[in-house]
Order: sequence, then C-alpha cells, then structure tokens
Amino acid sequence: MATEPLAGSVSRVNCVASFIGGGQAKVSLYRHLSPLSINAIMRILPIDSRINVQPGMCCLFTPLKVGVEKPRISFVRGDVAFLASGGLICVFVQEARSDRPLNPLGKVDSGLELFEGLRAGDTVRFSLSEPPTTGQS
Repeated sequence: MATEPLAGSVSRVNCVASFIGGGQAKVSLYRHLSPLSINAIMRILPIDSRINVQPGMCCLFTPLKVGVEKPRISFVRGDVAFLASGGLICVFVQEARSDRPLNPLGKVDSGLELFEGLRAGDTVRFSLSEPPTTGQS
C-alpha cells in the first residue's frame, strides 16, 4: 500500500493570494530558490498589501528588508520574485526582463488571470494556505 507524504515537499511552501471582491490564486514558494527571502516572508505572513502595477508584473508592498540572493533578471509568465531594493513581492503576468536583480521565489499555480485584472491600489491578502487534511487519525 503506497502512501503519500503528509507534509508534501520540504522545499515548497503553499500560499494563497486572496483578492478583495473575490477569488484566490494558489502560489508555491520554493525555499531552495531564495531561502533567506522565503523565511523572512513566512515570518510576516499574512500580509495585506496594496498593489503596484508595472509593465509585465504586479507588485505587493512588504516591510521586508532582505538582501539580494541568487538574483535573476529574466522571468516568465507566472513567476514570483522579490525585489530586495523595494521590498516588493512581484508576480509576472508576462515574460519580462528587469533592470534590477530580483530574488526568485516560486510560481503561481492557479489564478494568474486574477493578477492580470488588478489595478494600482487594489488590496491583496497573501497568506499560507491551510495544511492538507488527511483521513488518518
């Protein structure tokens, strides 16, 4: 009898972006991409943040002060990254290159279209998703 691990991946952190007016997007953060950034984000979750819309991406304001780690400048649609110089969690809604290096964080698993419909000033709650429930006792 095969069993699945209860905790899932050690590296993956399942998160949810909840939008005012309805809808949720599922986001996976991966510790191996930027461990210091991911740990700092997890310590302040949940975050209620205003949105800043930039060409090709939506950004959530955070109070984080984390340095650059494993930086990249090229991202594809659905990527999630952290802009250390501005304390922003950025969700890419199209392929883009950044002038500044960003720490890669993970991917949007579902609900990317909700990020595409955001306008500057909209509010999003970014939080950990509920742990999986099992039928075992």
